[in-house]
Amino acid sequence: MDAISLLKQDHATLRKLFKRHEALKHGGDVRKKQEISRRIILELSIHAAIEEQVFYPSVKAHDPRWIERIDESLEEHRVAKWELAAIQRMSPEDPRFDARFTVLVRNVLHHIEEEENGLFARIHQTFTQEELDAMADALALAKRAVPTHPHPMLPDEPPGNLVMPLVAVIDRGRDLVTELVERGMEWARQLAQVGRGRAEQVGEEARKWTLEAPGRGLKVTSDMLEEARDMARDATQSARRMAEQAANDATPWRGNGERRGHGASTHRAKTSHPPRQRGSMSRQTSAPAGKTAHKRATSDKGNSAGKSAPRA
Repeated sequence: MDAISLLKQDHATLRKLFKRHEALKHGGDVRKKQEISRRIILELSIHAAIEEQVFYPSVKAHDPRWIERIDESLEEHRVAKWELAAIQRMSPEDPRFDARFTVLVRNVLHHIEEEENGLFARIHQTFTQEELDAMADALALAKRAVPTHPHPMLPDEPPGNLVMPLVAVIDRGRDLVTELVERGMEWARQLAQVGRGRAEQVGEEARKWTLEAPGRGLKVTSDMLEEARDMARDATQSARRMAEQAANDATPWRGNGERRGHGASTHRAKTSHPPRQRGSMSRQTSAPAGKTAHKRATSDKGNSAGKSAPRA
């Protein structure tokens, strides 16, 4: 890949990012819009810096005919940097954010078209393929040591722009801190969402349990009553069987080896009364019997007296 291919590749990346931002321009996701705008600021800052440090100075040194065109490109870079710096301080929720970004995109696309149709198309007249390949290596190396944010007030040509590596260290350190902070906030947000989701789940379970608790309580009570009724019925039947068994064990044996039933005991109780009745009847009939005996005794005495009278 030579220098022209590398720079065109950067242009293609910027076009894709511009389309993604355009899709979110009206009512899009704020966080996603913020992410894309930061990516555009990063890519534009790096692309402008490597052109200013490597590409434009090389073109000016090899072909003075391009000096005027290079100066115009540098001014276009400066305007874009001021717009980038202003957008960098704005929030995507700002009412002027989309409008300002639209103006920036329009200017950058115009700059890209002029470069690709003018300078890039004729650059082979100034450089050999080997020189373009070597310039591509220098551009790729510069990408690692240029600022990642716009600095419109800093020099954009050598030797003033030689301080850019120092500025790049500051920018990249700031990017690292920002990334760590945002990642920590994202983790905290995810944890909060998990906690909120768990709290909602617990609340839903509690509401569900509250609604189902009366029915469950009635069912448990009904089951307990049914079980108690079954236990009482079993206990009653068991007590009845034990009573019958005890009664059978207390009944005397018949002569033939069989136990007498309840009827035999009753009959025996009934037949025990006649002796007492006979005793009562003997007492009731004892008086007439005495009278009869007295009459008999009197009659015997009379007979005896009659027999003894003639002897006198």
